[in-house]
Amino acid sequence: MRTGAWLGYRDAKRILERMEELLEYPRITRMPNMLLVAPSFNGKTSILKRFMSMHEPDLDPTGEVTICPVVMVEAPPKPDISDFYTRILDALMTPYKPTASVQEKYSQIKRLFRQMEVRMLIVDEIHHLIAGSLNRQQEFGNALKSLGNETMISIVAAGIEDAYNVFNTDPQMSSRFTPEELPTWLANNEFGSLLATLELRAPLRQASNLKDPQMMLAIHTRSEGMLGDMCDLVKELAVDAIRSKSEQITLDSIAALRWVPPSKRKQHKRL
Repeated sequence: MRTGAWLGYRDAKRILERMEELLEYPRITRMPNMLLVAPSFNGKTSILKRFMSMHEPDLDPTGEVTICPVVMVEAPPKPDISDFYTRILDALMTPYKPTASVQEKYSQIKRLFRQMEVRMLIVDEIHHLIAGSLNRQQEFGNALKSLGNETMISIVAAGIEDAYNVFNTDPQMSSRFTPEELPTWLANNEFGSLLATLELRAPLRQASNLKDPQMMLAIHTRSEGMLGDMCDLVKELAVDAIRSKSEQITLDSIAALRWVPPSKRKQHKRL
């Protein structure tokens, strides 16, 4: 089975279309932004990486300046502004002084954003901000707002449900970032179509008919409607079918596979 292949389902297309709108939005001081919220392992980062692949930097060696319309970074594990700016400079692949002050890094980023025609900054794992005090969260939020205002870029912040708490503590942040959600999947026709696509990609010699209602419900129950878990589960089932030489996924094999559902893994982490 091809891993990492793009799955163009409805919600993913909706998010990508909205990000395209933000990317093409006319430059104004207060640019529109997005807060993308999704349960862990439910396709959020895959969508962001897909968008990045659609807007890669122009690395034409004959050009004087590399054009980089979209920059993506992961939020630091704590709301550290200096670390955040360092991550942006690293993403831009530009040299900088390790001892540079926060203000020096900020000035360099603003200059580079203008030179490289950056129009969007994506900050993944934004929920990391809750690891800091309320004051540190507010300082980080102010840094985001200033960067957006002064460079006139749109910012897409993405994280798990805890991201809501981060943004709701600051009325200005909640008003600037329009929320978009990636809900867990329901055992419906779209889920069945997704399973059918995965079955086509699986190197099995026998048809499994994963979109059959009973098969679909069994896979949905074990994956708990999480996109990443569903893909991994089908992959494991396909590997098991090849090893057993059955070359087919069945209800019995779904039930028999050793598999820890997402909710149980979270409990193990807390323990």
